[in-house]
Amino acid sequence: MEERPFSATPSPGLLTVSGSVDEYAVIALRNALREQTVEYTTSLSIDLTDADYLPSVAVSVLVAAMRSCEQHGAELSLVAATGTIAQRVLMVCALPYRETVDGTTPPENPVVA
Repeated sequence: MEERPFSATPSPGLLTVSGSVDEYAVIALRNALREQTVEYTTSLSIDLTDADYLPSVAVSVLVAAMRSCEQHGAELSLVAATGTIAQRVLMVCALPYRETVDGTTPPENPVVA
């Protein structure tokens, strides 16, 4: 499997992470989190659904950012759709996450017309 390059796309209240969050990309992820949370003082959701690779070093950055936000009264929410690499990693690490950015649960068996 070919890894895609890391990208972190900001929008109001959301940081969308795509590609491989490898040992080189974690610095960029840490910087993006610090910037988008205004030094961990503003709440933010991180959509990891499109992440191809999420090793322990990336999980450590996310946990540290969650703790820093909590210390400043902000919240860092993780988002990972069911069946994605990120969802499996977050589940194994016992980290809280939502399945969708808006917090709703998608239907289990959507009706196709």
